[in-house]
Amino acid sequence: MSRGGRRILVVEDDSGVQEALVEVLADLGYRVLVASDGLEGLGLAAEQPEPCPILLDWRMPVLDGPAFLARLRQLPRGREFPVILSTADTSATNAPVGDQVAAVLTKPFDLDALTAVLNRLAPNAR
Repeated sequence: MSRGGRRILVVEDDSGVQEALVEVLADLGYRVLVASDGLEGLGLAAEQPEPCPILLDWRMPVLDGPAFLARLRQLPRGREFPVILSTADTSATNAPVGDQVAAVLTKPFDLDALTAVLNRLAPNAR
């Protein structure tokens, strides 16, 4: 976990991607919470005092992106977490997630695209 003002939860099973995201997001001023699978991510989301953005990998062991979303939305305030879907699976960009996600980023995604989505979700956060 890194220190910063704003919080973001990264739910990603690839440790290399995790490390890169922690570095980039910390540089953007985020306190980064990291989960290696959806079940761990669900636990961290439930512990948050306020909803925060979630960068969610679509394909993971234990609890994948679709199952994570379904269970997240059942939590109290679970619908208030803005979810950014992160996937290398281009078919997932057409998945029937509807209004369940705020944005979809296809891996490898551009830092500017991620920054733009985060700024759109919380334009005044600092």
